[in-house]
Amino acid sequence: MSDTGVTALLKDALQLEIEGWLFYRDVIGTLPQGEVRDVFVYLAEQEEKHQQFIKDELSRLEAGTQLDISGLSALKETTHDEVLADAVRSSKDLSQHEASAIHTGMLLERNSWEFYHAAAHKATQPDEASLYRQLEEWEKLHLHLLEKAYDLLKERIWAENNFAPF
Repeated sequence: MSDTGVTALLKDALQLEIEGWLFYRDVIGTLPQGEVRDVFVYLAEQEEKHQQFIKDELSRLEAGTQLDISGLSALKETTHDEVLADAVRSSKDLSQHEASAIHTGMLLERNSWEFYHAAAHKATQPDEASLYRQLEEWEKLHLHLLEKAYDLLKERIWAENNFAPF
């Protein structure tokens, strides 16, 4: 893909990361102290790291140099999808508010995952494809973390409201 095509994709990617960061940052302010809030803090921090990496790569391209994905490995995430699920299990006072926040996060992460997945298939250079695949993996990790917690919280809300499957 041409440098202008890569630049355009990275600008779109940056916008997605900013939107995710803004959402998580705003949700943090509405949640009580606790493990669920801490997971949203973690997600906001990760989105901020992704933003910075993408900004750095955009600066490289705009300066006429090539992508440098050597820093990708330093951003590797080690969390797993049980973190938020454990927070949901251990929290006593979760509400529909938390469920809505988790669900909206899922939509944002799925959108980002789909964007990076498509970008990786459009890439013509190995470093470019590696960059998008890594970003895709991070978004997928966030999505799975949120999906598992949402399913647990949804079942809990259903049980509290005496909803029964048909």
